[in-house]
Amino acid sequence: MKPVVAARITVALMSAACFQLALAQSFPSKPIHVVVPFAPGGVVDLLARVLGAQISESTGQPVIVDDRPGASSIIGMETCAKAAPDGHTVCITVPDSLSYNPHLFAKLPYDAENDFAPVTNLAFTNNLLVANSKAPFNTYKEMTAYAKANPRALNWGTWGAGSLPDVYLRWVAKQAGVNITAVPYKGAGIAAFRAVYAGEVHITYMGFGTAMPQIKAGLIKPLVTLGDRRTRFMPDLPTLAEEGGDPALPSYFGLFAPGRTPKPIVDRLNEQFAKAARTPLAQKFYSERTMEPVLNSAAEFAAFVKADRANAGRVLRSLGVRPSAAPSS
Repeated sequence: MKPVVAARITVALMSAACFQLALAQSFPSKPIHVVVPFAPGGVVDLLARVLGAQISESTGQPVIVDDRPGASSIIGMETCAKAAPDGHTVCITVPDSLSYNPHLFAKLPYDAENDFAPVTNLAFTNNLLVANSKAPFNTYKEMTAYAKANPRALNWGTWGAGSLPDVYLRWVAKQAGVNITAVPYKGAGIAAFRAVYAGEVHITYMGFGTAMPQIKAGLIKPLVTLGDRRTRFMPDLPTLAEEGGDPALPSYFGLFAPGRTPKPIVDRLNEQFAKAARTPLAQKFYSERTMEPVLNSAAEFAAFVKADRANAGRVLRSLGVRPSAAPSS
């Protein structure tokens, strides 16, 4: 390469880098839109609103939460992926969207790996395997022993074949080496939860925040956490890995920007959302919902999401789940 050409390329690259840094320093220069690919009123929506209010207060720019539910979160994620990569549109989602959907659906309107820039893991929460309080076992190991001694006597409440809770429960059964009869219920878990409260089924899968009040009320008992670490809200409850299973089911609340968002803007978003998450109001929100902030770097979160996506594929393949056509609504 001729020296003159090389010099011009170097100058162009330096100019681009300086421009991106200048953009980051003045960011945000207009309202920030936070896309939530789920219905209003859910925990992701509420988290976006709590953090958005803190960011708006510190930056002086409005933060608008844009709920785009439907099609197993695909509608909202497509909105985020195709937004301008300037940091003024981001999305908050959970593992369903970018870890599981790429393996569950044959064709998505975006590339889960390249069309999103991971910013940070805003929080993790543990999902639990819970049992009716009168079930004839009190721990995960006792449950597996009961299931082996009483083939097909054990049942669980699920909400639809192929749903992620169904996948999680099937994975637990596979890890335990037991047969558990699935009892399907309509709706997003509520009917299955009521069934386990009433003793119509032995066990089900439940988020920690949902389970905690019912545990305190004596309606259910926790058997094991399905995450990759214990929770400070119930430190004596073991993980599936500690009980001899595979720690394959971590949960997260992740912040993502469109894929071509410049690194200085991604770093600025990371800084602002981490600052918002550490405010007293946000900490109160986290504690009330048994969520624990992670707030790692963009690089750390990107590595985590990549590994989680690969792990989700392994789990689904081991269960014989094959990709289907993407849902339309």
